[in-house]
Amino acid sequence: MTRKCGFTLLVLTGLLCVPLCGCADKLTREHYEMIVVDTSTKTDVEYTLGEPSNQLPDQWHYERPDKHLNVFIHFSDQDVVTRKQWVDSMSTEWDDTQSPPADRSHHESTTIRTINQ
Repeated sequence: MTRKCGFTLLVLTGLLCVPLCGCADKLTREHYEMIVVDTSTKTDVEYTLGEPSNQLPDQWHYERPDKHLNVFIHFSDQDVVTRKQWVDSMSTEWDDTQSPPADRSHHESTTIRTINQ
């Protein structure tokens, strides 16, 4: 009888774990690093990072407000990755595969807003 109960418990534990395995968040730094500019496709990105939070024809946005994380993936007309950005506000880490312009003076602006409560 004990052997049968042990087997039943093992099977039930396995059945409970199966649905949980598919629920893990794929949006990790390790998975982000697997995306290769000029090589990875939209299919590759969705398989690696999961379904995006927002989609435009040439850009996907992944957002995790609880982690203060935003990831942007840009695509060519052929659906190949042209640029990727990892913006982690918690750790202040910002990775961008596109270099800023050499002369940044013409491309920067600053807006200061005061919010009165």
